[in-house]
Amino acid sequence: MDQNVSIYTKYEKISAENLELKDRILGYQEKIHDIRRDQKKTLNELKDFYDRQIAEKDAIIKELSDKYAHCVAVKAHDGTSTGISTAATPIGKKKVIPNSRRNSGKKRGGQPGHTKHFLQPFEQQDVTETVNHDPKDACASCGGQLTDSGEIIAKDEFDVEIRTIKRRHEYRVCYCADCGVVTRMSIPANLKEANQYGSHVQALALSLMNTGNVAINKVRTLLFGMTGGSMVQSEGYIAKLQSRAATGLKMFIADLKTVLIRRSLVYWDDTVIMINTDRACLRFYGDDTISFYTAHAHKDMEGIDDDGVLGLLTSSTSTMHDHNKVNYNDKFFFLNLECNQHLQRDLQKNSDDTGHTWSDELKKLISSTIHGRKEAIARKETNFQTEYINDFNRKVRASLAEGWEERKKNPSRKEAANFERLLLIRTDKYYENYFKWVEDFSFPTTNNMSERGLRCIKSHMKISGQFANVTTARYYAIIKTYIETCRKNCINEMTALSRLCMGNPITVSEIFG
Repeated sequence: MDQNVSIYTKYEKISAENLELKDRILGYQEKIHDIRRDQKKTLNELKDFYDRQIAEKDAIIKELSDKYAHCVAVKAHDGTSTGISTAATPIGKKKVIPNSRRNSGKKRGGQPGHTKHFLQPFEQQDVTETVNHDPKDACASCGGQLTDSGEIIAKDEFDVEIRTIKRRHEYRVCYCADCGVVTRMSIPANLKEANQYGSHVQALALSLMNTGNVAINKVRTLLFGMTGGSMVQSEGYIAKLQSRAATGLKMFIADLKTVLIRRSLVYWDDTVIMINTDRACLRFYGDDTISFYTAHAHKDMEGIDDDGVLGLLTSSTSTMHDHNKVNYNDKFFFLNLECNQHLQRDLQKNSDDTGHTWSDELKKLISSTIHGRKEAIARKETNFQTEYINDFNRKVRASLAEGWEERKKNPSRKEAANFERLLLIRTDKYYENYFKWVEDFSFPTTNNMSERGLRCIKSHMKISGQFANVTTARYYAIIKTYIETCRKNCINEMTALSRLCMGNPITVSEIFG
């Protein structure tokens, strides 16, 4: 009995130990499970961490790649794809000068069968100076005496000479023998001083400054050299010429603006100038017979209102510009025309930056249609046929639709994508303003008139630098208005400036009647 109890006791003890061991094993298993779970969690966390690191690095690589591609595209930009000037072409890169003329296939220079032109001998009454060249007294061959045969070989020479003139004007003072009243002749304002520089040399100085873009100190040097050192004008005097000339043109400017706002088509544009190291604005308005310039310290609506041009144009007037959105202000009533040359440059830029084909096809379509229009105008036609216009509109709309499709199928980098999106929206929104010339040949295709008008100021900024203040910039604008309007109407510049310096400038009524 005792033996059975002992065996049972041992059994219970062993069972208890087994249960304890089982619990310990289960505990170890739970710990192992927890460790494995923690390891898996750690591994997942590490994986997520490294995935985020890789994603961030990929984003940085993509951003840098996009920036590199953008820099490469910008480096490739020139006058054919953007609005940059030829003068801004980077060093080491070949200048690309835009030229819309068609290649004739002919060689440069005179063509076969072309009649050569020579200066014709002067008429006898036109000869101002004769120089006699007599031979030596003895024959060069034998030493014999020479006898005049009466034959003369005449060779004419067309030349110019700057001659210093010291002219004295004498105005006699008279008195009446009967009443003794003294009578003095009226002396013009340009002769008010005891001695002054004449109108011709003043006109030359103004021409050098405003047409030649010569700096004031160099004008002084040139006049000193031209006159053999006899004229030593001060820089202050030359600077005052600008002020006096601009003041003498107040009536001309007012009358010219009256003529300008009555025109059926007005081109306008503005560009940046520098005034005392600050960015300012020079603006052009005009057409093929009028150049009207204004200058302002800022490029804003206030300056446009001060000009008093756009606000006075009626609905019967069209304005050609380079997509200046200020033109679409509700207070203006004129018809807006958009420059197609700028549109073609933007289309070329988009093709270069994105590689998409729609913009290149649209550019070619516009170019070929403009050439077709020139040929039709040469045939004395005033518009395209309705079928031609409809086909053009269909092709343009198809190109724009293709542009949106290409954006979806082949997305480009951020900068190029934004430019393309805005280009598509702008072309569609201002469709009528861009392509009015297709329906009516009386509307222009480009704003080249303004571009040419403002080109002079770029030369001025490179040669003479900035303006001292906005007042001197306005003097320049006023005088340029006078000179270029006269030149466009076949009036000699020096004649116009000489009359201005004499206090009798060419009037608007003389030009336009």
